[in-house]
Amino acid sequence: MILRLLSTILIISLLTACAAEETSDLEFEHAPPEPGEGIALAAEQLAFWNRIQQHCGNAYEGKVADATPFYAGTLEAETIKIHFRDCTDRLTHISLHIDDDHSRNLLLTKTATTLRLKHDHRYEDGSEEEITQYGGDAPSPGLETRQIFEADDHTEEILPERFDNFWFLDFMDDSTFAYGVHWPKHGNSIRIEFDITNTVDAPPAPWGYED
Repeated sequence: MILRLLSTILIISLLTACAAEETSDLEFEHAPPEPGEGIALAAEQLAFWNRIQQHCGNAYEGKVADATPFYAGTLEAETIKIHFRDCTDRLTHISLHIDDDHSRNLLLTKTATTLRLKHDHRYEDGSEEEITQYGGDAPSPGLETRQIFEADDHTEEILPERFDNFWFLDFMDDSTFAYGVHWPKHGNSIRIEFDITNTVDAPPAPWGYED
């Protein structure tokens, strides 16, 4: 019985190490700090977190549902995919792939009191782009199906014009998941909707991450 218990603990430890290995060699100049032991999320945010993690491992195809001309490049994309790539107790890594551009990563993390969304942008060699790790925290409690993330101080520092930006992750209904951003100062916005009833082949690993 004791040997069986020890074996189980060893297997769990190995699986945990493998899950962390993906990002262990990456450099994050503005990585969100690790929260302490006490994490107290609002019930709505915890429900949202649990719902989004149900899709871990799945990839879905999407389309631009609404956008202003500022996002013309994305509007012209032939293929948009999202991949719920890696999940731990404190991180949900979602990679966003637009045609052959594999530079975008959405890092949803738990802080001590709320959810945080950061955008990790990588060059093809795996290094961080100059404009990266922007995003912010979600005002609590939000909704069980939708969380909004307001631009933080780092975002305002590297993108002063976007001090009022906010991003959103939204389960619009049981079949549609949306990601997007609003830039109120200049009236720019984009919403990409993904059909979460139909999984597709996973895209290549995002730049800087290994399969």
